[in-house]
Amino acid sequence: MTDTSPSSRAIHASLDAGIATSKVVTTVFEEVLEAIHEGRLLPGERISDTALAAEFKVSRTPVREALQRLREIGVVEASASRFTRVAVVSPRETAEAMVVWAALYGALLDEVVPTAGEDVRDAMARDHEDFRGAVTAFDMQAIATTNFSFFSRLVALSTNESLRRAITSVVHIVRLGSLHLPDYLDFQALDGAQATLITAVGANDATLAHKAIADIRAIRIPVEPA
Repeated sequence: MTDTSPSSRAIHASLDAGIATSKVVTTVFEEVLEAIHEGRLLPGERISDTALAAEFKVSRTPVREALQRLREIGVVEASASRFTRVAVVSPRETAEAMVVWAALYGALLDEVVPTAGEDVRDAMARDHEDFRGAVTAFDMQAIATTNFSFFSRLVALSTNESLRRAITSVVHIVRLGSLHLPDYLDFQALDGAQATLITAVGANDATLAHKAIADIRAIRIPVEPA
């Protein structure tokens, strides 16, 4: 069965670069990325191309290509002849990625909010309730997942493929980095920003939607010295 969730469409957008790639590469890419999103693969955890090749019953060549694609979007890192692992994203990298995400998402809002329908608003409202539940439980993995799903709703509406790819790539860095910042992320501010964005989408008000992103931009992430 084809997965048409916003997260699935966002993942597909990561590979949608107008470059031919095999179905096997796409499958391995999506499965590993989904495992990272769901917390089955954690930051710093080693990834074996040999094990993946055995799991998918393919040669190591398409597995290595898929891992290279994952490296390109920053969720996998490798050291030559030593290891391949899920990326460990520093607070500084998270903060820098947030700046890029906010700028790109602002362009997205201008495109999609004026024509977004009630179905999208309702789906975002459900994601928002799930996010609140995750915050109450202080489940960082669930917080990151529900927040990703919430903001992916609008990304899926865009007809600008370059914009979708750019947002999808940088949001993976933000998502991984946020897992290490439970003591610093302002969940109340993020909750308020989500609520504002839901209202903006319901009213097709791009100006109000930009206020929501400004509130997120105001969240300060402490970074290490350069």
